[in-house]
Amino acid sequence: MCRINLNKNSFTRWLLGCFLFPFLTLASDPICIRDQAGNPIPHAYVKIGPDKVVPVDSTGSFELPDNLEADQLIEVFAMGFDARQIRVREISELSSLRLTEKIGQMGEVVVAATRTDRSVEDLPMPVTVISREQIQETGGMRLSEVLREQTGLQVVSDHGAGLQMQGLSSEYILILLDGEPLIGRTAGTFDLDRISVTNIERIEVLRGPSSAIYGSEAMAGVINIITKTNGERFAASLESRYRSFSTMDLSAEASFNQNDWSVQAYLNRFRTDGFDLNPDVPGNTQAPFQATTGQVKLGKKSGRWEFRLYSRMYREDSDNVLQLIENGTGRLADMSSERRDVNLNPTVIYRPNEHWQLTLRSMTALFETHSLTKMQEDGFLVDAQDFQQRYHRTEFQLDRQLGNNHLLTLGMGHLLETVDATRYEELNRFDAGYLFLQHQWDPADRWNIVTGVRGDLHSQYGERISPKISGMYKFSEKFSWQASLGAGFKAPDFRQLLLNFNNASAGYYVFGANLVQEGIERLQSQGLVQQVLLDPSQFGALQAESSLAINTGFRWKLSNDLLFQGNFFQNNISNLIETAPFARLTSGQNAFSYFNVSRVRTRGMELDWTWRLTKNLQVSAGYMYLDANDLDVLEQIDSGELFRRDADNRTRRVGRSDYGGLFNRSRHSVNLKISYQEPLSGINLALRAIHRGAFGFGDVNGNLILDDPAEYARALTSWNLSLSKAFRNGLLLETGGFNLLNQLNRYDPSNPGRTLFVGAKVPFHQLVKTK
Repeated sequence: MCRINLNKNSFTRWLLGCFLFPFLTLASDPICIRDQAGNPIPHAYVKIGPDKVVPVDSTGSFELPDNLEADQLIEVFAMGFDARQIRVREISELSSLRLTEKIGQMGEVVVAATRTDRSVEDLPMPVTVISREQIQETGGMRLSEVLREQTGLQVVSDHGAGLQMQGLSSEYILILLDGEPLIGRTAGTFDLDRISVTNIERIEVLRGPSSAIYGSEAMAGVINIITKTNGERFAASLESRYRSFSTMDLSAEASFNQNDWSVQAYLNRFRTDGFDLNPDVPGNTQAPFQATTGQVKLGKKSGRWEFRLYSRMYREDSDNVLQLIENGTGRLADMSSERRDVNLNPTVIYRPNEHWQLTLRSMTALFETHSLTKMQEDGFLVDAQDFQQRYHRTEFQLDRQLGNNHLLTLGMGHLLETVDATRYEELNRFDAGYLFLQHQWDPADRWNIVTGVRGDLHSQYGERISPKISGMYKFSEKFSWQASLGAGFKAPDFRQLLLNFNNASAGYYVFGANLVQEGIERLQSQGLVQQVLLDPSQFGALQAESSLAINTGFRWKLSNDLLFQGNFFQNNISNLIETAPFARLTSGQNAFSYFNVSRVRTRGMELDWTWRLTKNLQVSAGYMYLDANDLDVLEQIDSGELFRRDADNRTRRVGRSDYGGLFNRSRHSVNLKISYQEPLSGINLALRAIHRGAFGFGDVNGNLILDDPAEYARALTSWNLSLSKAFRNGLLLETGGFNLLNQLNRYDPSNPGRTLFVGAKVPFHQLVKTK
């Protein structure tokens, strides 16, 4: 039994306190703002009334002023978390405040969409942010393995791990690393497997044309890869992963911060024995290769000035075996190749006051490949190919805040690009100057409008204007609708016209449109062609292309735990430059080239659901419907000009129901993810399913369109699982597998079948602190 002794004076004070409690001014001890896992949120802030803001220190703690009434309502905010309202009397009973993370990464800050920092929920265009936690859940080692699990993105095997967005190929998707473009495309495709993911902080995916601020390569959208930046004085970690096919991924990171200087260093080593989907043919479908990536980020802040210098290096070496047929006899040849990629990006930022920001950035990049093919028995040189691309860009950007509702961005720049390659007659070069203007306007609390225009003056295709307008209206805090309309332009470059390339690590060939006839004759003479898929006579004489696209959709937060997002799109393109396989090789790989499709329309919808059932269980699902057609083919069908042979070998006219649209596009794709954290052990489980519908691989009945069931690769569903456990000292262990049901498709040579992995991450600075 507890007994309370009160004297006369203490009893009087106690009685007055009980009576006057709602009216007394209160003083409080420091209160810490934390997330649901108990981690402090130092970037939070506390708002009292319409004007007063209480600061939060680096530990996430704050103190309330002494003159607040007990019923005073305060609001707690933090980017990436749901706001929370609470009364002073309730706070006085707590030692910490817990905030709930916004569902669907709605609070993430995005740079790619407007070239300025802006929250996802305030953007009037479709944007997805893939967080560090989501990247970890995939268990992926390379960028392709992360992006293939995202709604609306198709990773396709077309001379490397290419990407499709809204039915448009990798040629129209700009890949950025820390805001700067990455070069080195083979036949227009940037190979996503060149990018390691262990040092990526987040990935921004901007859908729809962005030519108004980024130029012609952003007609379909932008992928911006943001690498890690650590704010601790010193941090270091080592991460290792091992998977099937003797695949090893080893990474080391270190960072140092002192006296306004920051240094971030990263090194990755990747190797694999490759795999073989056709053991009857000598050589691997994917050759053994080794790749090394190094990156250093240097930064310095001094008053109003900020300086950054980012550098990156990539090198890949591979070897394979090829069988050549001469006079009916097979002879073996050794193939070796090397890819090298170097980038240097200095940036200077000056902020004279809170209303102005001036940025001067530069980029210098080199991409080159070398490959040799020699006969095993006598060392005879069968083929030697070299490709070298140099790229330099200088750009100035000015940002001016005009009041609270207007942000004006003005930019100008110049780029120089050269390519020198085997069988090119001379060094190919072009120069371009450009100017872009963007206005971000919030005319009212519910409205958000972004307009932009870019003008390009190119030495190869002259002048071009690319405008865009985007708008969003918030019907409520829970529901908003956005729409954007943009135009783009793209001309064929010298790679599409003159490239002559084969990748020894993957075994595919790419010929520019002007060289495809010569290329197929050479492959046939070497006995490498198993089947001709398209008539090579339709290749060559490429024309420039232009586009007009619209995106419109909604964000609907039905509750704090349920988010529904949708985007509807249509792209109208003239003279689309299409990459397609024209021959299937005996190795199981393909030979590719380019051709124009005079009028193309891609349209469809992307839907995403995210549902947090409990604190530990979350389910998300995505669906994309895509309708991608050659409009000239549809006109020929309507006029009865196209024919096909049926199952009885009878000729009949092609109907609209027979036509499957553009090759290598799936009409339906679905992704599902179940994330669960087991509360007792702390083990994180992520089960994912990725379904790609049937797609056309090539023309087999000779009428040059997709209209026969035999021209489709079957649909495939891949089930992936990852399990991870994070310890208090920072140690992370993981295991899992890809394609657990071992689903294979002969027309997807990037899919090796079932793959298992284990991995560990050791943060040395945390272990030292623990000891």
